[in-house]
Amino acid sequence: MALICIVIALIIDRSSEVLEQWRSFHWFERYCQWMVNHLPGLINQGASLVIILLLPLGLLTVIIQNGLDGAFFNLFSLLFALAVIAYSLGPVELNRQIDTYLAEREAGNDETATELASEIIGRPASSAPDQQTADVMHAILSESNDRIFCVIFWFLILGPLGALMFRLNSHIMYTSQNETLREAASRLQAILAWAPAHLVAVGYALTGNYEGASQGYREKIKQDNLSDCNYHTLITAGLGALKDCEPGEETACIRSTRGLVLRTLVVWVAVIAVLTLIGWMA
Repeated sequence: MALICIVIALIIDRSSEVLEQWRSFHWFERYCQWMVNHLPGLINQGASLVIILLLPLGLLTVIIQNGLDGAFFNLFSLLFALAVIAYSLGPVELNRQIDTYLAEREAGNDETATELASEIIGRPASSAPDQQTADVMHAILSESNDRIFCVIFWFLILGPLGALMFRLNSHIMYTSQNETLREAASRLQAILAWAPAHLVAVGYALTGNYEGASQGYREKIKQDNLSDCNYHTLITAGLGALKDCEPGEETACIRSTRGLVLRTLVVWVAVIAVLTLIGWMA
């Protein structure tokens, strides 16, 4: 069932922009605000605040998941799992963003391209072509882990609960105005992303320049912060796997980076398929 849900969710995510419009988190923001307003002292709970906020939704997800299990030949359970993972991917489809960015850049619309690069990177992008290319490449290598691979990993581990909790925690980390809550979500995010980041780095090595990726990983600077460690693991392995990327070929380098991520995704799906066939995964 997991393999079917993942494949269908990825196809829907890549083929339709409607899914992005459906991925609204306003309900979650209203829920968080309601919890803060009606539970005195909740905002002062520190790092445990993010767990307290996510726990009721996690329990509800488990109740629905268990309630649908076995109903109508597991069809409802399948549809629920599919809806949750499709909702949890993204929230914006990275491949579509890259296509739009490349089209604007190749058309010479530098201002629009810079705005689109900022959306991919998550911060104001440099107007210098070389630096902008490097930043976009880094973002593709790292953002794919947050938007795709982590969701798939935790869906495989915990089912719909894992995928949804990861995405909601990620939303808190990127959008919360409360510094304590945002930092707590960031620490939890780093923990949840550690295993997927290293598995993705292995995928980069297997589907790109293996020696380059291995060397880049071995030579990466040790980071005290787990989030930085995850980021540099993805970047060093990814850039090492792209050693054939020549300076001055900015758009070609971005396409190569996108191709590396897509090949890694294919390897992940293939491994999941094999594990499903031999009965190690449901």
